[in-house]
Amino acid sequence: MRSPLIPLVAALAVLAALLAPSPVVAAPAPPERLTRADLLTLEDHVVVYPDMRDPLRTVMRSPVFAPRGCEDQGIAVRGSSAIEGSVSPDGRRRSVALIDQDLVRFDSVRKARALVQRYRDFSKRCVGDVDTDDGEGSDVRLKNRAWFPPLVGDESAGMLIGWFQSGSADWRRVLVVRTGRTVSVLDVSFTDVRPPMRGVLALGRLAVERLG
Repeated sequence: MRSPLIPLVAALAVLAALLAPSPVVAAPAPPERLTRADLLTLEDHVVVYPDMRDPLRTVMRSPVFAPRGCEDQGIAVRGSSAIEGSVSPDGRRRSVALIDQDLVRFDSVRKARALVQRYRDFSKRCVGDVDTDDGEGSDVRLKNRAWFPPLVGDESAGMLIGWFQSGSADWRRVLVVRTGRTVSVLDVSFTDVRPPMRGVLALGRLAVERLG
C-alpha cells in the first residue's frame, strides 16, 4: 500500500521550490568613462599632417554638436561619457586649420548607431547652398555637400561643408566612426580647399585603433 507520506513530501518539495529565492542576475556594467587616453594624440595628428606648424592640443569635457535635421551642429549629444580633443596649428592658406575629435560613449549600440545616422541623413537630405549670416550680421554662404566615406570601424558616415564669407573660404570634412558603443566624430577644417579624404580617413583609422 502506498504511504500517505509520499504525496505530502512531494507537495513540500514543490512548495520549497516555489519559495526559493530567484538566482541573482548581475546588472550590466556601466560604460567605462572616456579619458584623454582614448583620444588621438598630438603625434597621431603630426603623422598624418606632417606640415603642421606648432600645433597646440587642448582636451575638455564637451558634448558633440551633431546635426538636427539640416542644421549641421544643431543638437548637443552627451551619451554616458564624452570628451573632446582639439588641435590647432599656425594657420596657413590651403592647409589644415583645425582638427576637432569628439568621442561619445553610449549605454547601448542602438544609441550609438542613432548618432551615426544623423550624419548620414544630413548627407542624404541637406545637400545644397544656404545663404545665412555669421550671427553678427555678416553674410555667409554655406555649401553643404554629400560625403559617404568607405567603411571605417563598425560603421561610418560623413559630411562636407564649405563656409564662404567676404572672399574667404573654409571647408570642413567630418568623419563619424562607430566602434561598438563609442562614436568618434572627426571634424577637419582646411582654408581655401576641401580637406583631402585620404588624411581624414587615416585619422579615422587611427581613432579606431585607439578605441580598440
